[in-house]
Amino acid sequence: MKRLLSIVLAVFSFPIWANLEKAPPSINMTENRGKAVFVDFKKANSQIVYDVSKGIAWADTTIIFENQESGYAIFDLVPEATTAMVDDSTVSIGTYSISGVTKVRYLNVVLAPGLHTLKVRNPISENITFSSSQVKSAFWTDDLNDQGFLEQYLPSNLEFDQYKINFTLKIIGTSVAHEIFTNGDDKLVANNEWTVEFPEYFNTSSIFFHLTPVGNFRKLAFSYRSIDGREIPVMMYSNQDLNAYKTKTQNTLAELERDYGPFPHQKVVIYGAGAGGMEYCGATISSLWALSHELTHSYFARGVMPASGNAGWIDEAVASWRDDGYRQSNLSDLSVSRMAGHSLYMRETDQDAYSKGARFMGYMDKLFTDKGGLKKFLRDLFEKRLFKPLQTQDFHHDLELYFNHTLETEFNKYIYGAGGIKEKFNRQLGPVHNPYHPRLTKAQLKALL
Repeated sequence: MKRLLSIVLAVFSFPIWANLEKAPPSINMTENRGKAVFVDFKKANSQIVYDVSKGIAWADTTIIFENQESGYAIFDLVPEATTAMVDDSTVSIGTYSISGVTKVRYLNVVLAPGLHTLKVRNPISENITFSSSQVKSAFWTDDLNDQGFLEQYLPSNLEFDQYKINFTLKIIGTSVAHEIFTNGDDKLVANNEWTVEFPEYFNTSSIFFHLTPVGNFRKLAFSYRSIDGREIPVMMYSNQDLNAYKTKTQNTLAELERDYGPFPHQKVVIYGAGAGGMEYCGATISSLWALSHELTHSYFARGVMPASGNAGWIDEAVASWRDDGYRQSNLSDLSVSRMAGHSLYMRETDQDAYSKGARFMGYMDKLFTDKGGLKKFLRDLFEKRLFKPLQTQDFHHDLELYFNHTLETEFNKYIYGAGGIKEKFNRQLGPVHNPYHPRLTKAQLKALL
């Protein structure tokens, strides 16, 4: 326990997170244009304004980033930027599509290696509603669809990168009081004005943010006493039975701390939406039924963090294995899959994680029962890899090292796929539903505001 606590304290004070070694390879642009290169965000400050009288919202974001090679700097932003400047010069933003996999934005100017400043203004129109005197807005995210993270709302980097993010929020055109729920350090500076600072280990999948008129939800605040002695603040809000959410939260956190160690985040925020299911760092939007699954993700997903879509299967497999009572599996229970065998640019989680991935975890547990089993390894992985972007190759390596056992055959067949990592991803046609992370329509997501 002392070891993990020292890791947590060190992480919270660590000033620099440079993870370009986890980034995909640079992209050779067509038409002899040169390279598009992945970059390291150092910090991003967003000034977000909601104008209720006009029914519009926008963000002005300043990003300090570093590139280690010359090229067109890659980032992402789903909405079209209104304006963009790099190093005080106006620049256009291009879009590069990786066929069948994803697309990214890039700055349409070749930049020399070094630090640069990007300033972008963009509208915010996703998961937002206005009335005559109110606004509701949330940065809901989704790891089962491409471009489903913070890039839906603000310019961001991909999952491999961690950086300091700050918000300045302001609502104009109304005197009706609003409030925010967030997993950042939020401060009300004036009526309908806030600042929010997020930890430096956050990435594009980490942020929980929900803006709503005051009184729209019932709230319940209390503290949870961690096994390391911390009093962790918990904020729950819902229009459902908050006592039921409180009881399940306390029981689940106690279970997870017994199994894996002290809760890794500085606070807990739970929106008891009665629908949906998505994890954030120390926060979740969840039904009561899925709540334990989502809280597990504060350890695996938003504690030990996937660096790409090819690593997204790990945390879903762990959480689903836990949901199934940590049931052991036989070799005959396993099925061929390439959960980590997609394109290196893959950004969404393979659906096989919930079933084939969970059974793979159960088989690992049975295989190493005489050496303490998989849960013992996962606790070690959590301590070792806390807040560090993880690739499947890292997970594979750590398993072999921990148990002193070669697992190349098992990973090649059941995780990478017989053909190994591919550059193309054949996305499944039609909707795929998972009970913990159901696909909600745009209308259903707005109804949760």
